[in-house]
Amino acid sequence: MKNVVLCIRNQKMGGNMRHKIKKIVISYILSICCILSFTIGSFKSHNVYASYSRYITARSLTVRKKASIKGKVAGYYKKGTKVTCYSKSGNWTKVKYGSHKYYVSTKYLSTKKPSTATKSSTYVRYVTASSLTVRKKATTSSAKLGSYKKGTSITCYGNKSGWTTIKYSGKSAYVSSSYLSSTKPSKTNSTVSKGRQVANYAKQFIGNPYKWGGESLTRGADCSGFTMQVYKHFGYSLPHSSTAQRYEGTAVSWNEKQPGDLICYQVVNGVGHVAIYIGDNQIIHAGSKDTGINVRNADYRAVWGVRRIVQ
Repeated sequence: MKNVVLCIRNQKMGGNMRHKIKKIVISYILSICCILSFTIGSFKSHNVYASYSRYITARSLTVRKKASIKGKVAGYYKKGTKVTCYSKSGNWTKVKYGSHKYYVSTKYLSTKKPSTATKSSTYVRYVTASSLTVRKKATTSSAKLGSYKKGTSITCYGNKSGWTTIKYSGKSAYVSSSYLSSTKPSKTNSTVSKGRQVANYAKQFIGNPYKWGGESLTRGADCSGFTMQVYKHFGYSLPHSSTAQRYEGTAVSWNEKQPGDLICYQVVNGVGHVAIYIGDNQIIHAGSKDTGINVRNADYRAVWGVRRIVQ
């Protein structure tokens, strides 16, 4: 009987021991799982929130809301900007833009800050015409933006097909390369002397025909075509329009007029008129089909104003 009791007691003790061992093993396994879970979670958290810095190498890098060239544009980064990056998706990198995370092309990111200095390709030229027209496009038919006086120093950005690119009021514009020089033009000759040269040159065409829209000093020209070609001979560029020419050069009073000045007349029946003053209250102009190129009194009709082209 005693042996039976001892056997039962030993069985109970063995069961308790196994139960304790089982609890210890389960606790150990749970501890290992917790450690692994924390480690993996930390690793994932590190991957999600890890960031690094890169510099923009493109002059202007587009920021898109999605990692695709079709993604909506969110903004732009300038060259040399330092940005915070998070992860890559194909050829795109997720970056911080303001308070958002958007995407930029990875190939325009660098670990080194690029130089933002640009090699200057500009050069300086001087205006040789008395009034050099600035145009919106590289063509004589383009809109006029303004003009430069003779001797003005301007910064140039290259030339092509007879036109030079400049900056005018902060925007790209064009001037004729023919009236630019690397040296500043001399002012040894007075404007009076130059004006007389213009007047004398114009006189040699007296008697030649008038032709509406013409630009030939020998075969036929209208009033603005005549003045345009005379001044062109001396390096001054004027448009073929009597109303447009009245804004060329510099305004002077009637009492200050001198040989070589452009006399602009009031518009009559929608038509303006221009002539060249030659002195002694006389002008030379392409008057009409009946008169051709001739000389007459400067005040033969109402005057709009006087412009000094030769300076």
